[in-house]
Amino acid sequence: MSTLPRARWIKIPETRLQLPYTSAVAFDAAFARDVALPLAEAAYTVTGGGAATLPSGYAQTSVIRADTAALTAMTSPHPAVTAMTKNTDIFGLMGRNPATGTAFVSFRGSSDVEDWLADLDAVPDAYLPISGFGQVHAGFQDVYDLVRKGIAANLATATAGCDQILVTGHSLGAALAVLAAPDIVRNMPPNKIEPRLITFAGPRVGLTDFADAFNAAIESCFRVVNFLDVVPYVPPAPYVHVGAQIAVDSGGPVQIAWRHSLIAYQNGLSALIAAQQ
Repeated sequence: MSTLPRARWIKIPETRLQLPYTSAVAFDAAFARDVALPLAEAAYTVTGGGAATLPSGYAQTSVIRADTAALTAMTSPHPAVTAMTKNTDIFGLMGRNPATGTAFVSFRGSSDVEDWLADLDAVPDAYLPISGFGQVHAGFQDVYDLVRKGIAANLATATAGCDQILVTGHSLGAALAVLAAPDIVRNMPPNKIEPRLITFAGPRVGLTDFADAFNAAIESCFRVVNFLDVVPYVPPAPYVHVGAQIAVDSGGPVQIAWRHSLIAYQNGLSALIAAQQ
């Protein structure tokens, strides 16, 4: 099994207990496997500049690109920023399915999870897009800040003719999906469509105050978590998760690289679907 250097955790005062969360819609494992997961995979494949292979009916309208000026202005980037910008400035893609009226925003993670997981100091900061919305991991927010303007500029095109927005992502991309969802519904035109989330292998993003505010604002959020994947367990308490967890078991090697991979998550969802039949 792979091992990681010990991360540098910073003591944070305990917060109040997290409120329970119940999704407004039921989890659809087949949709997660056959639509959301391929969209999350596409967020990686577009980094090379080519067209991504998308689920049937879905089309890309733009890529999600980091703001180079904002990146240059960071004098001491967090390891998460460094990991995400290591080889490319493309963080994902946006698009829509006109037939179902579903727009999508999909984020990739880093090329190597150990690049940021091994040095994940847990400093919180106020969630900047919405005043009074709680505290989130400052490093994750720094990454999101690099793409926020680009998402806002391209969201209207992606959502044209749509009445749904699916926000997805894998690994650190799942954290970006969580940070983006409240911002999209509150601050980005058309401001009328509440996003629904299906994420894979995401870390904890915020403290209890953020999680409670997020869960009150976003009625459908599912986090797919593979058995023995370590990433969903960092940062440690008092960081907490948002939404509802969907547990899967991919089987296979007990290794970080495998248990955290999208292929393993696909296998885990297939096993879940088979067990439900």
